[in-house]
Amino acid sequence: MSKSPSKINPLLDRIQNSILDTTLHRVARNTGWLLTAEVVATLFSAIQFPLVARILGVEGYGIVVLIIGWVGLMTGLLGIQTRKTIVKYFSLFVANESKSKALATVKLGIGLNIILATITCTLLFIAAPKLSIWMLDNPDGTLWFRLIILRDFFAATGGTTTSVLRVLDRFKWLSLFNTISSIATFALISIVLFSGWHVNGYLAILVLVSAGQAIILYIKCHRELYSQYNTNWWRAELHSLQDYNNEIKQMLLTLKLDSLRKIATDKADVVILGLFVDIHNVGLYKMAKQLSGYLSRLSNPIYAALYPEIVRLYHESGFQHLSHFIRQLTLWLVAGFGTSAIVITLLAKPFVPVVFGPEYAGALPILYIMMLMHVWLGLIWAPGLLLALGKARQLTAINLVSALILVILSFLLSPIWGATGATIALVANYWAWTTLILFYVSRIPDLRLWPRRAPSGIN
Repeated sequence: MSKSPSKINPLLDRIQNSILDTTLHRVARNTGWLLTAEVVATLFSAIQFPLVARILGVEGYGIVVLIIGWVGLMTGLLGIQTRKTIVKYFSLFVANESKSKALATVKLGIGLNIILATITCTLLFIAAPKLSIWMLDNPDGTLWFRLIILRDFFAATGGTTTSVLRVLDRFKWLSLFNTISSIATFALISIVLFSGWHVNGYLAILVLVSAGQAIILYIKCHRELYSQYNTNWWRAELHSLQDYNNEIKQMLLTLKLDSLRKIATDKADVVILGLFVDIHNVGLYKMAKQLSGYLSRLSNPIYAALYPEIVRLYHESGFQHLSHFIRQLTLWLVAGFGTSAIVITLLAKPFVPVVFGPEYAGALPILYIMMLMHVWLGLIWAPGLLLALGKARQLTAINLVSALILVILSFLLSPIWGATGATIALVANYWAWTTLILFYVSRIPDLRLWPRRAPSGIN
């Protein structure tokens, strides 16, 4: 009878446990920093959100979310997502102590962000008058469209600069930065709303905050890179990445397709709904989505801390520690998010009419259905895992299928059931994604999500 590996080599067992403990500790520490900032941001948002909705009213709030949704949809479709590519390759080159490649990766990411954002936002800026008439039946909305276009332009480099700082383990600084940003945003928005500037003032503050955040992140990123490498990253030669050109291009293209799901869930549903219902119902739908989205917001720092750790753990030891790590993590995620979803659902009925006003009570049935979408949160680690395994194309295929389900169902159900139909489409998207992800990751060789499962191959 053979002995277990731990009995044969107890020293190896202790080393493995130490690696897992160190990784879990680092994830917990980094998640703690980001979660602290996210909790602060959520608390201020919990005050700011009803304040904005109440002062602007359902109509004004509906106009704002429709403009933000439409501009975000266009900039998302025409822009590029660099976050995950930066994390993967910048982490790799930092670990390999390849200075030239690390700096070239940053230059590539920020350069692409600036070029594509300039082209996209210039075209949208010119088209703003026609967009105002088409979307709002009001030529006076041109200024509103242009303000949001400027906001998205300034935000273009934030993904790259933030990713660099995460790889450099500047989570504490990012936590402080996000906390101060939340407080400043709340203060400025409160001032303009109580001063009676309403939609104009609110959108102007969004531009100001976006510009300030982008500048500060850029300066911090620049200083950290200069401190570590003692040279200006703008001088890095992009040809140093020539051995990785095909990999990087493929990942950028794949993640561009992959981002269509996020664009669909964040923006497209609101835009499609706006084609079939009035501004009032758009406002109710967005209010419900914003309120239910607080649970998803709390998942952001968890994913932000998890992804670099999954990449690091896989590169260091392959599947040796990943399976146990993911099993432990999933249990905590399901318990935590499940309890939170129940609490939010129970508190919504007495909370919404009092805080937002009686006119928003019509959003409650929408909210109850929408809470079902959070089934995916137990698998928040899965995208990072698939990217670490080089399965970006498979992740993209899963995301595209679920996004397509959302878009098709939105067009089919919104004309019939209005906001309720759009909500059903949104929930179906997340359930489809969860089902497909579970099916795929459970069949990856050597990944033991469930003990004693016979492995089966997958391409």
